Amino acid sequence: MKEHLHTETPNSNMNRNGLTPEYIESVHHLREKLLYGIQTGDRNLIIEYERDASQKFRDEPLNILNRVPNNKVRSYKNILLSHNTLYSYAAEKGGLSPLQSHFSSEKYAIMIEHAENIAELDKIHSNMVTEYSDTTIRKSKRDNLSIVQKAENYIEMNFAEDISMEEMAGKLHVHSSHLMRVFKKEKGITISNYRNMRRIKEAKELILFSNLSMTEISMMIGFSTPQYYSKFFKEVEGVTPLEFKKKIKK
Repeated sequence: MKEHLHTETPNSNMNRNGLTPEYIESVHHLREKLLYGIQTGDRNLIIEYERDASQKFRDEPLNILNRVPNNKVRSYKNILLSHNTLYSYAAEKGGLSPLQSHFSSEKYAIMIEHAENIAELDKIHSNMVTEYSDTTIRKSKRDNLSIVQKAENYIEMNFAEDISMEEMAGKLHVHSSHLMRVFKKEKGITISNYRNMRRIKEAKELILFSNLSMTEISMMIGFSTPQYYSKFFKEVEGVTPLEFKKKIKK
């Protein structure tokens, strides 16, 4: 593809920015392959995209980072916001639940807006592609899942929601006490703690890539109160969310 991008073409086929129809087509083809890779979780297509994506965002012919005059960061943010929508849609087509898709889309929109430089946006973009293409967080198409696997799948799709054990058990068509007992026996951790660990994973990403307050983060990821969020975070990480933020921002 790179050889093709540098192939000289007659000036009559170029627009005033030096773009050829072939060049534009190659860029769109690359994007379509990425979207299909996200939908299907095809790592080979995603790796191919990641190899060329940086070049595409920096290419002078496309002029992407100059769409907002004298503000490359804002230009990059705008294109990533549109890609965020495309990626979440592709992931939904591949089995990501609408609820999880909405959460991830909102999360990345916040991160993009709060980013301060190109390097942060590059990292956020990489995380977006990785998460949206992750088939392990989607609805399972298998019919022979164990009750614990069904619970894990359900938590993955609903971890930010305030759902009781009784509600979860009802969705999985088992008694709540049986669900909690079997889950603890197999995973060595309670369902409540398992779900909170999943929430902490999201919290760390939001702390790293956004300027949301601790209260805003706790609400977004599903903790009942900021105090409980801070207490559980410290149990897991050894420091409070605020201390964690200060440490990683050094």
